[in-house]
Amino acid sequence: MKDSAKAGLEQFLTYRLHVLNKLAERGISERYAAKLDVTLPEARVIASVGSFGPFSIMELARHANLDKSQASRAAEALIRQGLVQREPSAVDGRVVLVSLTQEGRALYRKVMPIARKWNSDMFDCLDDDEKAAFGAALDRIIDTINARGS
Repeated sequence: MKDSAKAGLEQFLTYRLHVLNKLAERGISERYAAKLDVTLPEARVIASVGSFGPFSIMELARHANLDKSQASRAAEALIRQGLVQREPSAVDGRVVLVSLTQEGRALYRKVMPIARKWNSDMFDCLDDDEKAAFGAALDRIIDTINARGS
């Protein structure tokens, strides 16, 4: 890496993570669109609800890494397609949860292999030691930032 005093924007961690995120999202979005005809937010909703749900929209947004309006729009689109359904919470009658329908569960079984393959493809350029080191470094940075409360 360049001398930090001379480093340009392209050397900042946040900038590099943003570039990586955009490239990764573009790649997975193209795969979901081509293979399943769903958007990335819709696929994230399916994956999140299928893996951990049912969820309220607020919980869904957090788990799917979407803002509340994105999560709500994606859930509504999936409801219209018959892939997700609304149901009242058994714990709090004021809360509405979204869960997968039978068709949604079938889509979930298609979404996850595409996500796993894309994740694997992104790491193909690294050997096993580099993958482990990269994962450990990311975990350490995330833990440090969380511990600081920032």
